[in-house]
Amino acid sequence: MPFLLLLLLAAWLLLSLLLWLLLLLGLLLLMLRLLILLPVLLLLLLPLLILLLLILLLQSLAMHFLF
Repeated sequence: MPFLLLLLLAAWLLLSLLLWLLLLLGLLLLMLRLLILLPVLLLLLLPLLILLLLILLLQSLAMHFLF
């Protein structure tokens, strides 16, 4: 009977280890995909960033001239 429990415990540990490895592999693939997509995202976000900086600059200039 204890042998069966030990076998069950070993199988459960092996399964959990496999699940953790799959999770880590999935995270690694996601990171690689994000690294590939990062330049595209930067190119898409660059005009928005420039627009935001221009708006902030104009706002600070307006505040400077108003007060």
